[in-house]
Amino acid sequence: MKLPLAAVFCVPLMATAPSFGQKSAVTSAEACLFVTAADLSDSEAPSFDNYPTKTQEVVGSNPKLDFMSNPVAKEYRTVLRQQIAKGPNYAGHYRVAFWGCGMSCAMFAVVDLKTGRVVTTREFSAVSGFHLAADDFLRGTQSESWGFRYKNESSLLVVIGAPDEDESRTGAYYFVVREDGLHLIHTTLVKKNCINGKP
Repeated sequence: MKLPLAAVFCVPLMATAPSFGQKSAVTSAEACLFVTAADLSDSEAPSFDNYPTKTQEVVGSNPKLDFMSNPVAKEYRTVLRQQIAKGPNYAGHYRVAFWGCGMSCAMFAVVDLKTGRVVTTREFSAVSGFHLAADDFLRGTQSESWGFRYKNESSLLVVIGAPDEDESRTGAYYFVVREDGLHLIHTTLVKKNCINGKP
């Protein structure tokens, strides 16, 4: 079921890719499937500097959740409360909150710490990253998980992985937070041909 402004993603909390610098039983065909930072590189993609936040706003020490803003707020209130208690980590006064939802999966939402409003995206309800090996993609962010890239001084949020577990749509999805929610502004799809182990 798609939620209004749905943004419940499943992204791995820990990288599952093998270390290619060590001897491994991974075949060249299997190695080809792993998505690296080079696969996600896109000269036309927006940068964090393109979407600066005006100032880092002060929020209260005990932000409240607005349960009416999104069904995710009520369903995941415990984990969201734990996350927002840590303070802002995105776009000045927002918190990107995420939590595990199974093997190679994490759900996520964005909370406005000033209003308690929970926002999500409409484009897909889950993203997986079983073949994601791109820890070095968009370095220098405040991200706590390699499936998300964000900064406290920017309104740009980048989510990487396979939406709704559809590996044919694996890529980087660029969102901007505004008062009415998260808006998809750019997509970089990974294009690979791994037949016979050749990218």
